[in-house]
Amino acid sequence: MTDAPLTEAEIELALSELPGWNHTGDRLERSWTFDGHLAAISAASAVGWLQERRNHHADLTIRYNRLGVSTTTHSAGHKISAKDTELAREISALLG
Repeated sequence: MTDAPLTEAEIELALSELPGWNHTGDRLERSWTFDGHLAAISAASAVGWLQERRNHHADLTIRYNRLGVSTTTHSAGHKISAKDTELAREISALLG
């Protein structure tokens, strides 16, 4: 998988297959709401393990029962790459 930045058309195509994800600046972002704080922490931990396996790490934000994910590829000049769209797919499969 290349670190080359995706074009706007490639990003829009990927987003058409990633419900709930948004293109904000040079990032892909999504949030999930859980039944409580511990559920959000558990989800963040699961995402952390997934990221370690892929060696590609999104920014995770926890606010009580919400988990926010924001991803960009540093080696692509802080732009969106295929690494981000693949990570978003895997996180969506994990968290629903």
